[in-house]
Amino acid sequence: MRPTTSALFAVLLQKGSKKWRFSQLLEKTRPLLDEVALTLELEALVQEGWLLRDAKGRYALNLLGRTFLGTVETRYEEAYVLLPGINLRVVLGDLRRLKVLPGDQVEVEIYALYPEQVLGRLLRKVAPSSRTFVGIVEEGRNRRLYVSPQQPPLSIDFQLPKGTPTDLIGQKVAVRFVSWGLKYPVAEVVQVLGTPRQHQTEMHAIVLEFGLSEAFSPEALAEAEALPATIPPEEEAQRHDFRDIPTFTIDPEDAKDFDDALSLRKLPSGLYEVGIHIADVSYYVRPDTALDREAYARGTSVYLVDRTLPMLPPRLSADLCSLKPDEDRLAFSVVAQMDAQARVHSLWMGRSIIRSRRRFTYEEAQAVLENGQDPWADTLRTLNELAKKLHASRMKEGGIRFETEEIRFVLDEQFRPVRLYVKERKDAHKLIEEFMLLANRQVALFLAQQKDVPAIYRVHDLPKPEKIKALQLFLEGFGYRLDARNARSLTRSLNELIDQIEGQPEGHIIQAVAIRSLPKALYTIHNIGHYGLGFTHYTHFTSPIRRYPDLLTHRILAAVLEGKPILYAHASHLEEACRHCSLQEKRAEQAERASIRYKQLEYLAQMEGKTLEGLIVGIETWGLYVELSESRAEGLVSIRTLPPDIYERDEYGHSLKGRYTRRHYRLGDPVLVRVEGIDFDRRLVDLKLVLHRGEPVA
Repeated sequence: MRPTTSALFAVLLQKGSKKWRFSQLLEKTRPLLDEVALTLELEALVQEGWLLRDAKGRYALNLLGRTFLGTVETRYEEAYVLLPGINLRVVLGDLRRLKVLPGDQVEVEIYALYPEQVLGRLLRKVAPSSRTFVGIVEEGRNRRLYVSPQQPPLSIDFQLPKGTPTDLIGQKVAVRFVSWGLKYPVAEVVQVLGTPRQHQTEMHAIVLEFGLSEAFSPEALAEAEALPATIPPEEEAQRHDFRDIPTFTIDPEDAKDFDDALSLRKLPSGLYEVGIHIADVSYYVRPDTALDREAYARGTSVYLVDRTLPMLPPRLSADLCSLKPDEDRLAFSVVAQMDAQARVHSLWMGRSIIRSRRRFTYEEAQAVLENGQDPWADTLRTLNELAKKLHASRMKEGGIRFETEEIRFVLDEQFRPVRLYVKERKDAHKLIEEFMLLANRQVALFLAQQKDVPAIYRVHDLPKPEKIKALQLFLEGFGYRLDARNARSLTRSLNELIDQIEGQPEGHIIQAVAIRSLPKALYTIHNIGHYGLGFTHYTHFTSPIRRYPDLLTHRILAAVLEGKPILYAHASHLEEACRHCSLQEKRAEQAERASIRYKQLEYLAQMEGKTLEGLIVGIETWGLYVELSESRAEGLVSIRTLPPDIYERDEYGHSLKGRYTRRHYRLGDPVLVRVEGIDFDRRLVDLKLVLHRGEPVA
C-alpha cells in the first residue's frame, strides 16, 4: 500500500460509509495531495477494490463485509486489529468477553462503518499469542498465584498453574499464555527476572516486554565464528583500493562499532574527492544464512540506557565489520568529486578496501574544529565547510531544520542515575550527518534510474491537513503563525518558526509538538520522497551493521553494479521486508524510550516532596502532563488536584479552562510542581501544581 493511502483513508473515514465528492476530498487533503495526485490515488483505490465510485463520481469506502487476518492489540479493555496496509483500527470489543489477548492472530469481518470508527466481529482465532507479558507474582484469596501484566498493562489477570512455587511471590516474572480458563487466561512463567526496582530486573523486563532478544541463535554464532579473520587476496584484487588515502572515523566515545568512515583528498583539477566508506556487511552476511535470518528478525540494533542489543553478533558488529583504525577493512564506498560549493561533479560507487588512520570521538573532532591543534585539522575543517554548504543547499531545496533532543545519563557503579543531561549536537555531529545524507541520497537516485529494479526507499509523507490545522491553532496561542497554503510554504514557515523559538523557554516544546504533527518516516518500495529532508529520492545505505534495510540496499546496489541477477525481483517480498523493518524500528524506539523513562523515574525518586520547574506539554480530560525542565521527564497533575471547578478541554487538547474560576491552562505554560509520588509499575509520576505562570495555585 502506498504511503499516502493511509492518510487518505483517515480522511475518508471522517464520514464513515457516506460518500465524498472529489472537490470535498481535495479540500481535505491539501497540501498532502494536489489534484493530479488525488485523481491517481483514487483511481488506484477503485481499481484495487478499496473504494466505490457511483455514477455521479462520488467516492465511498468499500469495507463492509471484508474479512482479513490480523494481530490483536489492546487499549485498556478494548481489543482491536489494524487493517493491513492502511492502518485503520478495526474495533472488536471487550477483550475479556472475546477471550483474546495482544498478539493473538485472528480472522475478522468488518460489519459497520461510523464516522471515525470501524467495527469488526471476530470470526475465528487462527493462532494464540506468543507474546511475553511482564508482571509481579501475587497470591489471590483462593491461594492461587496470579500475575497482573504491568507492561503492556492489561485489565485482566493471568492465573499461574497449580504447583507454581510460592517463593515466586513478589518476584517480577515474564509469562506466556497457555490457555483460557473459565474466567481468566492461564499463563506459565518462562523467566524469573528478579526483585522489582533492581536495575538488571527492570532492563531485562523491558527487553522481554518488547519481544527483543539479547542472545543470538547457536547457528548464527557458529557462522560468525567461522568467518575468516583475514581478507582473501583474490577479494582484495577485485576491489578499489583506498588504503593509501587518509581515512578516519568519528563516533560516540562509547561506540563499539564503527560502520562509516570519511576520506578527503584534493585533486589536481582543484576539486575535492570525498569518500564515504561504509562497512561491507553484505560480503559477510549472505542471503538465507542463519546470520541473515537473525538480522532480518531483529531488523535493527537497539540502544537501551545501559546496553546495546546489536543486530549482528559482536564477531561482526564489533570486529570484522567495524572500521577499526590501522586495520584493513572491506567497505562499500560512495566517492564524490565536489567543488568548494559542495556541488557534486562526478560520482563513483562500488566495493572497496580501506584502512582507517584515526578514530575520533565527536568531542575530539569538535575540539580540532575549534582549536585546530591536530595534524587532521585541515581535513576536518575542509569537510566541515563542505558539510555546511551541503546543509545550506538542502535547506534551500526544502529541508526542515528540526533538531531532536537526546537524553543521556551518568550512572554510578550500581547503575543508579546520578546526573542526566541533554546531549548537545555540534559541528562534528552535523559533519558526519551531512555526508551520510549525501551518500543515501545518491544511492537512491542511482537505483531509481535502473529499469525494473525494485529498491527500498526511506520516505516521509506530507503531514495530514488536520494535524497542521491543530498545529496552527497551537502556535497561535504563543503568538506564532504558520503558512500552510502548500508544501513549499509550510516548509519555509516551519524553518522560520525554528529561528523564532530558538532560545525561548517554550522552544523545545513547540518543536516537539511540530515534530509530532508530521508523519513517521518509513521504509517502502513506493517512492514519494522525503518531505522532512526535502529530497525527491532517499534510502538507507550507511548503517548496515545496525539496520537491515541498509544491508538489503547494499545487496541490490552490488547486483546492479556487478551485472548480477537481482535477489529481490519480486517486489511484494521486498515490500514485506520494508513493512517488517518499519515495525521493528518502531519497537526498538519504544524500548529505548522505556529504558530512558525508567531511569528518569529512578532519578525523580530522589526528588519526592521537592518543588521543580516544568512546562505543560499535554492536556487531557483527566489532567495536565508536565515536562520537568531538568530531567525532561513527564508527570501528571490530576484534574482532581486542581482548584474545584468544571474544567473544559478544547477539541485539540491545547487548553483546559475552568468554567467558574476562569483559570486557563494551556500547552507551554511555565509551572512549578511538587513531586508527590512515583509509580514504577505504571511508569507514572504524580505531580501537584504549586505555581502556574508565576501565580500560586490554591
